[in-house]
Amino acid sequence: MTETERKIKEIVFDEFGKLIKNIEGDFGKNYIKKRYNFLLSQLDETITANMVFVSSFESKSGYAIEACAKRIARLRFGEENVPNIVNPRNIEHDLKPASINGQVLVTDIDTDNGDLRGKISSFRANHVASGKGGARVKSGVTQESIKDLIPLAQKYRTSHYHTKPVDLAFFDGKDWIVMELKAGGDLDSSNAPSNVEKLLTIYAGLNIPNSKAYFATLYNKNGEGNTWTGAVKKHMAYPEMFLIGKKFWETILPAGITYEAFAEIYKEALQELDLNMHIKEMIERAVE
Repeated sequence: MTETERKIKEIVFDEFGKLIKNIEGDFGKNYIKKRYNFLLSQLDETITANMVFVSSFESKSGYAIEACAKRIARLRFGEENVPNIVNPRNIEHDLKPASINGQVLVTDIDTDNGDLRGKISSFRANHVASGKGGARVKSGVTQESIKDLIPLAQKYRTSHYHTKPVDLAFFDGKDWIVMELKAGGDLDSSNAPSNVEKLLTIYAGLNIPNSKAYFATLYNKNGEGNTWTGAVKKHMAYPEMFLIGKKFWETILPAGITYEAFAEIYKEALQELDLNMHIKEMIERAVE
């Protein structure tokens, strides 16, 4: 194993070790809540406990893998280019990097302004995809068209700073990249517009010409190598505005580390954590 591979393995081991402790800490409480759900009363206790674990793991693992992604991106681009406080325009603020959980954008654009958010919503709505099959016209939300949001945002500059959480942001040496990062990205038609508008608001707050925005997923829910399907494709140009599964990881993995190699490293780290043993012990304690 190379030094870089070892570092990646340590990152996964560390973040998922924290995740396991977090789940173990509230597993009993969450299990009791499920026992009070009469809809599940006919299920075997072990089945219910398994359901509790899966639900908790799915809801919390996203934070763990986001933390992994940020730390892995730092291996490729350097810590200074994947900061906790994303502030490429050097807006004056009093935030402390150590107090930030994840990443946060600092901007002088009032990203909570209702008028600005309404215009961003209109921008998205006016560029939705239409038609089907060969007659389909893809979304007009492209890396080029979103540049129109930069002069628009200037009208909402203030004399003080604002913050906006961002799933992942980094400087790749040429552009600042901001991402909305999901597990598989299987959003329904009602959630997709708001997620796109959230990303576009972050992009508008970034407010620099050398920037790009992507909707990214940790894995391809349709299977790696297959065409990804999702409601977000109606609201952003596919594949230009997307980093799905393998493409996402290869964007942030250090040189020489393939997606396939990373998947194997991830598997090895979780085997060493003995995740299955922790699951069995949690379930056994819960159903005693």
